[in-house]
Amino acid sequence: MKIRPSIFCLLMFLLLTGCEEDLNLILPEGEEMLVVEGHIEQGTPPVIVLTRSVPVFSDLSVEALEQSFVHDAQVTVTSNGQAYMLQEVASPAFSEELRQIVSVQLGIPAEQLRRNSGFLFYVYTTDELMGEVGQSYRLRISQEGRLLTATTTIPQLNPLDSLWTVPHPDPQEDSLRILYYGYTDPDTLGNSIRYFTKRNNEPFFPGLFTSVFNDELVNGSSISFPLDRGEPKGQAEINEELYSYFGVGDTVIVRWSAIDLPHYRFWYSLENEQNSNGSPIGTPNITQSNIEGGLGIWGGYGVTYHTIVVE
Repeated sequence: MKIRPSIFCLLMFLLLTGCEEDLNLILPEGEEMLVVEGHIEQGTPPVIVLTRSVPVFSDLSVEALEQSFVHDAQVTVTSNGQAYMLQEVASPAFSEELRQIVSVQLGIPAEQLRRNSGFLFYVYTTDELMGEVGQSYRLRISQEGRLLTATTTIPQLNPLDSLWTVPHPDPQEDSLRILYYGYTDPDTLGNSIRYFTKRNNEPFFPGLFTSVFNDELVNGSSISFPLDRGEPKGQAEINEELYSYFGVGDTVIVRWSAIDLPHYRFWYSLENEQNSNGSPIGTPNITQSNIEGGLGIWGGYGVTYHTIVVE
């Protein structure tokens, strides 16, 4: 990961030295590392996005993103003693099925992945391997002398019991509804969930501030809680009046995904880091990647889908 300067230390240094002289800081770049975002769920092939880490203050344009993709890596996934070689595929060559899988798993609108979108996106995948509930999958990536490995599982399915809505607490907002879910946790400690919501024709988006739960406090219990509407990551601003709510007439699909503990810890720690937004008074956080030799996540999903029309 590229080196991030301590904002708190920098501000203190400026205060102590005063404003009489210009201050020129040369920030060293950290070692470039490979970053993985890879997923596999039941009934679908593995999908691996492989990129290079970029400096914190670098250009984040579409062109820079396209240049960050790592090509010509040797990527394999092994399950039940058989190794499957993954091939690199560019978005113009995506099949309709692959386009939908990438859109669902990564929250990218499917139209941006079409042949004429002007945006090139690359994944490593294979049609020879389909995910199965209860199976383990070992990822191995070799690229220019670098070796990355990780292992994940697709847990048993833990579906929701029910979905329902209640009115907005403000009577003047009579077109908005709060979505609730009911869920019974299995009587085994360690069950973890990541959720996404899809509203009408939007892509599936994960919860904005937190998309993961585990059963540390509710093991074996039946619970009911509000479920925030998923939002795209990285948006410039949030409409606070509409955030988390659904509208009357919306068709809502909840993608409720069982994940293993290393997968949960990755998203939990990453979302904590994003929510602190680099705050100098926030609790120090290290994203808990399960990738040996690199950064990111290789995670399995045991997925169930639940639909409700908001009335």
